[in-house]
Amino acid sequence: VSKLTAYSVAYKYVDDNGEWTQWTDWEDCNILVVLNLDKDRLSIYSNTTQEYDIISYDDWESDGEGGKVAGFDCVDAEGLRCRVRWRIAKDMSHQVYVDYNDFCFVYNVVSKD
Repeated sequence: VSKLTAYSVAYKYVDDNGEWTQWTDWEDCNILVVLNLDKDRLSIYSNTTQEYDIISYDDWESDGEGGKVAGFDCVDAEGLRCRVRWRIAKDMSHQVYVDYNDFCFVYNVVSKD
């Protein structure tokens, strides 16, 4: 089990013209993120708790910028499929992305351990 604190969040979405917006500016936050690989579950304790059941895992691969990323295919509490990406940047900072077909958000996270 890995416990992390998300300290900032940004998002983007598909607009009325079917185009992706730019990422929003980072907003400060203080959110607990728990990755429990024994239970194949990612939980993000924002204002509304986000629960993601992990269906499958990808191996780590290069992110093209000197870091690495691993992906998880998931189903959320509403039964919608999404993709979670865990990114470790070249400077060793960590990010958790949650990608839907029309909405994506990203958290900057640090370990609580």
